[in-house]
Amino acid sequence: MFRFLVLVGALSVFCHNVLTTSCPFCIGVDECESNQSIPKVTCTASIVNQTVTELSVFYEDLTEFTAIVSVYSCVDVKFRIQGHDNNAFAVQGCTAGQKSICSQPTFDINGSLNCSSRNVGHSMHRPDSVGLLSRALLSLVAVIGAFAVSS
Repeated sequence: MFRFLVLVGALSVFCHNVLTTSCPFCIGVDECESNQSIPKVTCTASIVNQTVTELSVFYEDLTEFTAIVSVYSCVDVKFRIQGHDNNAFAVQGCTAGQKSICSQPTFDINGSLNCSSRNVGHSMHRPDSVGLLSRALLSLVAVIGAFAVSS
């Protein structure tokens, strides 16, 4: 019985981690290109706003990437001025929605803009994004816990 409880608990933690959206987050060349690993953060409206504000110097219209949603994308953007060997700009963070910010029109820039984006799923921070599997596992844990306490 104890092993079963541990298994169910591990599954619920796993499902929470899979459904929680997290992305590497850094602002600035020094922070993003350090030899240390870049910390991952849980995507929130605040992280999205910071990321999109930084990227607004290159991209023309980013309003749809700050909308309140339950799906986020991770973005990694670097800019190198033409004729220079090192990046002049670097940001990694979260954007709202499934659409890639990299496909947005850019302002005229004199250099190379390198952008990659990947959709990472739903956030658990909004009630409407809690998956059926997560609710079922939490209910199962509660029922098993009640049986364990009554035994």
